[in-house]
Amino acid sequence: NNKEFFTAKHATKTRTKTNTKSTIHSLRDLTPQELHPHATPTRHMVDPPPDTTPIYLVTCQTTAGPLHIAVHTSWAPIGARRFLHMVRTRYFSTKVAFMRCVRSFICQFGLAGDPSYNDEYKGKKNSLPDDPNWLPEGPSHRTNELGVKRFAKGYFSYAGSGTNSRSNQFIVALGDNERLAGGSPWEVPWGEAVGKVSFETLDEIYTGYGEKGPSQARLSKEGSSEGIGRDFPELDYILSCDVVDSTD
Repeated sequence: NNKEFFTAKHATKTRTKTNTKSTIHSLRDLTPQELHPHATPTRHMVDPPPDTTPIYLVTCQTTAGPLHIAVHTSWAPIGARRFLHMVRTRYFSTKVAFMRCVRSFICQFGLAGDPSYNDEYKGKKNSLPDDPNWLPEGPSHRTNELGVKRFAKGYFSYAGSGTNSRSNQFIVALGDNERLAGGSPWEVPWGEAVGKVSFETLDEIYTGYGEKGPSQARLSKEGSSEGIGRDFPELDYILSCDVVDSTD
């Protein structure tokens, strides 16, 4: 119920975070490589699509620390637009759980802390058509000749279950991964974490529950309830996300 949700929303965790201060306040704070990334010997196995459409800087406050996200609408226009819509409608202010987080692999999130916010995204009619994948697919492209893995740490994409299945759940890579975006159409990246503090936050997200965190069914029904808080006291959450700058 709403009382249970709002009580849980303001609960504090017992773990102390070391990186609590946002360090990026505008796109001018990004390096040229962060603003318009290209393939290097250590990151991005291929050049991402050129930024012919706007870039948005989104800052999320989480229980693990601040998370700055460069949303490149040219990378995956349809997916990027939905994420930005969710930010602007305060979806992430409902206290969104990092529900399935596996060390050095991925963290899945997106189910609203207030279950009523999920309604807009339920059902096949509210799923998104797929964006074209700009990463090379297949086993032969898991790494490039320099050893750079296909899906870089800090890439954001959707969670999904088939063609045109993207809805309101996302993944972020907690480590470089060679298998993601290798053919699953929902995994095309639409943005990435930027700034040292964001990567420190990714390292702080609790991964001890692994695949045994709260189920999607339970989160869909209860949201970020007191019961979820009792049963998963170390779970991390997104507390808010805001668009703080753009090239638009």
